[in-house]
Amino acid sequence: MRLDDYISILLVKMKISHKQIERQLLQWLLELRTLRGHVRELELENRRLKRDYEKVLKQNEKS
Repeated sequence: MRLDDYISILLVKMKISHKQIERQLLQWLLELRTLRGHVRELELENRRLKRDYEKVLKQNEKS
């Protein structure tokens, strides 16, 4: 099951039961999803910077 699926299920359960533990779990899962998104963005930026750095190194070797 994907994180988004579990969050959707938990949202429905929370509307029915209003349990504090489910509310806390939902908050943690939403935070986890946000952090995973940030990690993906940082990984993409890291790959881009690595490519740029390698290009500069190759250009410097040619000079």
